[in-house]
Amino acid sequence: MLAITTVEWLFGLLVLIVFTNRYVLGSLLRISDRRTEEKYNRDPEAWPSVTIVVPVFCEGESVLGTADSFAALDYPADKLSVVFIDDCSTDDTLDYLKLAVERYPWMHLRQNPHNMGKRLGIKETVLNLTSDLVMSVDSDVIVEDNVVRELVRHMYTAKVDAVGGCVFVSNADETWLTRMQAVKYWVGYQFLKNIENTYSHVMCLSGCLTLYKREALLAVDKDVENRTFLGDEVKYGEDRFLTRKLVERGYSTRLCFTARCYTKAPPKWAGYLNQQLRWRRSNMIDLITAIPHLSKFNPFVLIHYLSMGTLLFFYPIFLVSKMMEMDFILPMIWHAILVTTFAVAYELSKHKIPEFARTSGLWFLAMAIVFPVIYVTMTPLGLFTLGTTSWETRGAKKQPGNNPTPVDGLPVGGGNG
Repeated sequence: MLAITTVEWLFGLLVLIVFTNRYVLGSLLRISDRRTEEKYNRDPEAWPSVTIVVPVFCEGESVLGTADSFAALDYPADKLSVVFIDDCSTDDTLDYLKLAVERYPWMHLRQNPHNMGKRLGIKETVLNLTSDLVMSVDSDVIVEDNVVRELVRHMYTAKVDAVGGCVFVSNADETWLTRMQAVKYWVGYQFLKNIENTYSHVMCLSGCLTLYKREALLAVDKDVENRTFLGDEVKYGEDRFLTRKLVERGYSTRLCFTARCYTKAPPKWAGYLNQQLRWRRSNMIDLITAIPHLSKFNPFVLIHYLSMGTLLFFYPIFLVSKMMEMDFILPMIWHAILVTTFAVAYELSKHKIPEFARTSGLWFLAMAIVFPVIYVTMTPLGLFTLGTTSWETRGAKKQPGNNPTPVDGLPVGGGNG
């Protein structure tokens, strides 16, 4: 009983810290920041050159939708380039990529000599660029036409080195699982990064939509090249890893709420579980490998970071202890109250989201059950499989070769003329 009481006490303390930071203090700081949000919406004296880098693996026809959204971007034509990087797709993706660059000659295509993963594919491409800025976009993403302008404005007026956009779900009404995730994504971007954003110290900028200063990416090139854990190469959680390395080296990172994109959420249970397992492993390794560098984090962000990381391990222990006591009704009620609150908040705000990306906030109530189940199952599974080299979504075998292959040539600067 003493062990269980200790677990409950620690769990309660962690929940109090996380809740206060994320939902109380974070929201207050977000409201305060909104009052001066117009300061992040000024044009730079001269628009910098931007190269959009898109790693692609087995996305099929959907890459055409991504290319079409780039073609509609509202940004100076002579300052914009696009590079698709095919990571040896095993389906018809390469054919669709060739069709995309044929349709838009100012876009370019490279093919990796073997399946090397997102991290190394982007790294090799960035080394051959001369544009001022590099924007990372995932291959299933549709971007709004103003995203480049919004991210550039935010970067230059806030004087930061990397800035990410908000990600919403494009297939929101496909299944009950995508409906639940559509609300979850909204909650994540509206509430979970506000503390970090206040101090320009965001710890994870999504590869779905993030703009980097090229010089910042080059500064962490060796870190990106040699990412291992216990001697094994790590391919998952690469967005989080890259962002943390930037922060550790003193670069500033922010989130821009006016830059938006839309990604596909896993519509089936198997895909969702794979995604959650990757994220659990990523969070755990990130916390473990960050320990020697904690002194480089902003103190307020550090408190939030450590409490969230510790809660990742204690939360499933608390749930299991309650299940063993047959006393899990109260935790379930807490979950239900919390998700209901967020569901109501989503309903009040979803009119700001395009209709195709909206759903009913009621679907988020499923999180009251899914959330604890995922933590109880995926957390220990992730912990015991940290050494895996698989990324789940990448199944191609490596082929001989050392250098990326330009299929139609690689641009070395901005320009889509």
